[in-house]
Amino acid sequence: MVEFKRLTIDDVDIYQSVVKEFRDQDVTKEKAESFLSNPTNIVYVAHDQRKAAGYIMCYRMNRMDNGHDIMTIFHLFVLETYRRQGIARHLMDLALDYAKREELHYVFLITQNDNTAANALYLSCGGYNHPKDKEVYFWYITGKPME
Repeated sequence: MVEFKRLTIDDVDIYQSVVKEFRDQDVTKEKAESFLSNPTNIVYVAHDQRKAAGYIMCYRMNRMDNGHDIMTIFHLFVLETYRRQGIARHLMDLALDYAKREELHYVFLITQNDNTAANALYLSCGGYNHPKDKEVYFWYITGKPME
């Protein structure tokens, strides 16, 4: 049975499962503890007996003025065998509920134009394209982008 939770410092094993399953990388316990102890890193996981089935990773960012903080949704992934079960929607709801509880100014994310399933999900969650058609620029400092 799939369960949902926000990861804490006590969930190093689940965090390592997420990174291994979705990024194909092994993460040290020290790296996992460092990431999970940072309160601006928000990760909700759908897990099946502590093995990751999907996750959403967000970063909370402070504003320089007196406005409320903002948040970006950086990753949202669900394993293919768990798709079409409402998991991505539930993960989005958890992240957006966090933003509402914390009274964040806004939440944003970047996705590909041709990712029709993701775009439909984001629209169904109340998201919309910015009315000024903002562009996104990238600088890959440590190497080429992952393909």
